[in-house]
Amino acid sequence: MNLYFDNSSTSFPKPKIVIDSINNFTSNIGASPNRGCYDSSIKSSKILFECRELLCDFLHYTSPENIVFSYNATYAFNILLQSIMNSKFFYDKPHFLVSNLDHNSTLRPLINLKNKKIIDLDFINCTKNNFIDFDDLCSKIKPETKFVIISHMSNVLGNIQDLNRLSNICKNYKIFLILDVAQSIGLLDINLSKIYFSALIFTGHKNLFSTSGIGGFVISDELLNLCDNYFLGGTGSLSSSLLSNSDMPDYFEVGTHNMIGVCSLMSGIKFIINYGLDFIYSKKKDVLKSIYDKICNIDDIIVLNDVFLDNQNSNICINFKNLSPDIASHMLNKHYGICVRSGLHCSPYTHKIIGTYPSGCIRISPSIFNSVVDINYLISSLNKICNVSRGT
Repeated sequence: MNLYFDNSSTSFPKPKIVIDSINNFTSNIGASPNRGCYDSSIKSSKILFECRELLCDFLHYTSPENIVFSYNATYAFNILLQSIMNSKFFYDKPHFLVSNLDHNSTLRPLINLKNKKIIDLDFINCTKNNFIDFDDLCSKIKPETKFVIISHMSNVLGNIQDLNRLSNICKNYKIFLILDVAQSIGLLDINLSKIYFSALIFTGHKNLFSTSGIGGFVISDELLNLCDNYFLGGTGSLSSSLLSNSDMPDYFEVGTHNMIGVCSLMSGIKFIINYGLDFIYSKKKDVLKSIYDKICNIDDIIVLNDVFLDNQNSNICINFKNLSPDIASHMLNKHYGICVRSGLHCSPYTHKIIGTYPSGCIRISPSIFNSVVDINYLISSLNKICNVSRGT
């Protein structure tokens, strides 16, 4: 048996509609968008436009031209951050606040800028249940504070932050809010018409069911007007000019698009819309609870997070009492064909908070496609590994 429980890294399997869209593009279209007046290039351009509009509707947003595609969330954040720092508006060493539950995709670029003395940076602490401490956030805001950057949903613990409260605070203090929704988009209803935000960083290969290599960001007009894009190149438009095109989304989207990724992203969103976000969220939560209930009865396993919290979904974090997470995950794969993620999950501060640094833990992240048979096999395999670790 081969079972995949690493969906917080990349979702697998992909829905049939996603696979069919990839096959159709590679077999019947294949051309780059916005690069020619022939039929296949026009079809490719239409797909790109339709995906942007569909994602815009999915997020309850009204400006599809402000949706920018890139390789993934990490690239998207770096493009945005470099464009922000390239702006003369932020010349006087702006102050940033970031959650200590965030991913290295945001932490590393920010710490790099801090070490170069380009920005000031402080970390927002969390509560005992590992949610943002809003009192701590407010206490660290100062006149120089320009940005708050937060992961909407932890890629380790699955904790979901209070978006409305966060949005209201940033709006009241007139601070730019950048949200990392890599884990939450496709699982939660993110309604941009109801919150204040400056940018939304997303990726497609997790809960949006796309292939790898497609992600991007949504940017507000307020922040866009202050950015000076750092990345320049061909766009297929205004090619007579050697200066950057100021029109959106060409202002940020340089070079050839990953159209296979765009096709898969559009089909993944259609799959979600067809089943409904409520169904997908509830289905995933039910699978998690079923696994959690059974794992809690295994004496030699430590469960590190609580899936019964109202604002939690996606992951169960565990450790074996007598085995390191790396060895245990290797045994799961080698002897039982089970794929889980071990280590620090690119979020070292989170593991320091929950006491699993530096070895990390095992993260089990199921999907809506996992069955009762899959769950029972996982639990049986975990029990067998416990028996080995005890020498019984």
